[in-house]
Amino acid sequence: MKKLAEALLKVHNDMPQVGNNAVNGHFRSDYATLDHIIELVKPVFLKHGIIPQEGCCAGKVAMQLLHAESGEVDAMCEIELVCKDPSNPQQQKSAETYARRRLWQLKAGICPAGEDDDANGATEPKNQPVTAPAMKGLPQKTVEAFGEHGQLVLNYLMSIVSRFRAKIRADPAKVLKAAQEAKQ
Repeated sequence: MKKLAEALLKVHNDMPQVGNNAVNGHFRSDYATLDHIIELVKPVFLKHGIIPQEGCCAGKVAMQLLHAESGEVDAMCEIELVCKDPSNPQQQKSAETYARRRLWQLKAGICPAGEDDDANGATEPKNQPVTAPAMKGLPQKTVEAFGEHGQLVLNYLMSIVSRFRAKIRADPAKVLKAAQEAKQ
């Protein structure tokens, strides 16, 4: 496994920052799509002679890395597909896409960027109140001005801030350019 380990060290040194590039409107969270992750990560693996191998069988998605020169293979990583209705092709594909995205992140040694909270969003109620730390600096009068809808408005504003943070992390130069153009 020495050759594979040496190649993986080079991979990790060259691994780009994978920022969020999409918004899940249902859970109001930002995340990196599978296509975005593969587009950024796969060329780094291939540059260093590592071939990502994926497969889906028996309700699981699996991935391993093969070092082309030596034939060494790392440990197989598997994620079980979980969805409410396994007979529903859309739910099945969604579970597969999510699992593949996590496998690519795990094998590349990257953590979900920024506001990715798909796991939390799947277990917490949708319009959960924003906690006090998230409201820091927001005058209580602003929240009170919206009466019974104050919490809903605050949650909406926080989702806008979250998406903006993801855009800044993904491409700060683009955000700066847009701000300079808006100023003129």
